[in-house]
Parts: sequence; C-alpha cells; structure tokens
Amino acid sequence: MDLRRLRRVKDVCPLLHPHHASMTSSRWVLPIAARNRPVAPHENGHTVALFSNRLLTWHRSFTRDVAPPPAFEPPSYIYVHEWVADSFPVHHDGWRAFGLSQKQGVTFLNGDADYRQSWSDHARRHLKIFTRSGAKLRLGTFDELKKHARDCYLAEEVLEHTLEQTESVLIEHPSDVEILVAESATGEPLGFFVATTCDEVRQSYYIGGFYTAAGARVQAMTGLIDWWFARSIARGCASVNFGDMSGPRTPWFDPAIGYSNFKTHFGIHRVWRPRTLWRIRFRFRNLDAVVPVAGILTPHT
Repeated sequence: MDLRRLRRVKDVCPLLHPHHASMTSSRWVLPIAARNRPVAPHENGHTVALFSNRLLTWHRSFTRDVAPPPAFEPPSYIYVHEWVADSFPVHHDGWRAFGLSQKQGVTFLNGDADYRQSWSDHARRHLKIFTRSGAKLRLGTFDELKKHARDCYLAEEVLEHTLEQTESVLIEHPSDVEILVAESATGEPLGFFVATTCDEVRQSYYIGGFYTAAGARVQAMTGLIDWWFARSIARGCASVNFGDMSGPRTPWFDPAIGYSNFKTHFGIHRVWRPRTLWRIRFRFRNLDAVVPVAGILTPHT
C-alpha cells in the first residue's frame, strides 16, 4: 500500500461556501437526530441533549454558520455545552477549542464534466475490469442488504452500524436513500453500496457498503462508486462525501489507513472540519427553580 497517497491529497478547510456545507447541521438531519434524543431546532442549527441529571447536563449544538448557538437553562449543577460549527473561523469569548479536527474525503463535482479525469490510473483500470466483466448494476432493497451483509469481509460492528444508519435514514427520508447493487450476469450478488442525498447542501453521503469474494475479483466497489458519481451528478449534487479520512501523516497502525488510502483514488479533497468548541458553566443557586420537562430544552434568557 502506497501511503504517500495520503500526503498528496489536497487539503481544504470549510469556509462560508455551499460546497463545504455539512449535512450534520442541516434541517434535513433533524428528524434523524431526534429519533433517539431530545432535539431543539434554532435559527442557525439545532441542539441535541446528550445527557442530563441533577449533577450534569451535556448539550451538543450544530450550527450552519459562525454565529454561536443559543444558551440553554441547565437543570443541573454543571452544564457542558459542546459546539460543532460548520465553518472556519470561529472565535468567540468563553468558548475553548478541544480535540482533533474531523477529516472527511470529499469529491467536488462539476456538472457534466468527466469526473473520472481526477481519478487515479489505478481506479480507472479497475473500472475497466468491472465493465468488461459483464456485471450489471441495479437498485436494491434494505431486505437484500440485510440478507447478504454476512457474505462480506467487514467487521461485525461495522456491519451493524451500516445497517442501523441505513434503516434510520430510510425511515425519515426514504426517497433520499439509494442502495446500489452490483451483480453478475447470472444474478449473483457482487457488492452493495448505500448512499443518501441531502439536497439542502447538495451532497450525497456514503453510508456504507461491502463486496463478496466474487465481487473482489471484478472490482465491484469501483463500479458502484462510478455509478454513485453519475447518479449524484444527475440529481444536481455539488459533491460526494466518502466520510472519515486519515490525516496526511497518520501512523501506519491507524485502522483507518486502508479505507482512507482507497478513497484517495477518486479525486477527493481532505476536508478538515472545524474543531469542537466547549463551554462549561456552574450553577449553585436557585437550582430548584429550574424544572426540566422531559424531551424539551429550555433556552436561557
């Protein structure tokens, strides 16, 4: 594996530009986020209640711009407010950056331009192998995905996460999820690729996928990625997002190196998301006056 490819990827940071927008702060993601936790929408994003008892309340806010999220009235002695902004730069009194920047592999699309021109020679060779194999592409179902998920080489926890994510998005946005299937001329499954589109930010996001032993021989994943690009352009997407990426100088033992290196073959940029900001408040008086209502966040005035 040529790990030098990770150092050659062009790095960018998200600015106030639609091509750098993230679905994590979009209105589209609200019903998905609200499936498991209380969520409060506000003018420039939303806030999720991660944890709350009399001692500690932890909120995580997502914003679509650099304006800070509203403050909330903590029903606890300690209030931790985590802020995930969508754009650089973010400088506000009282907030402190902590942790590492998340990195994503994003390919910016250019309408009808030949996107394969930015692919590596390696990826284009694999696409020729897939095309010559006579394999077919079609849309599949969630039941098919579950049925054949055990025939792949992914770790159990990765498979479960893929299935859970797919099901959650299907329930809230069934028309935005596509399960792409590659199969042989005789109907044997070769690979599955799941993506969801957020029209609000004009981006298609890779949820997960896998291939069988027969699919590995005909480079089924490359064929599916090619179809994903074409379908995303047809839908009007400005970018496709492969998800998490390793940094340019990641240690060789990083478990993300393998799939990160694979993503570098498809004309990606490594987008460095803004670092998470934190604010901690302590409240020791009038705590009994705060009456938290289940499932509701109360803005602080």
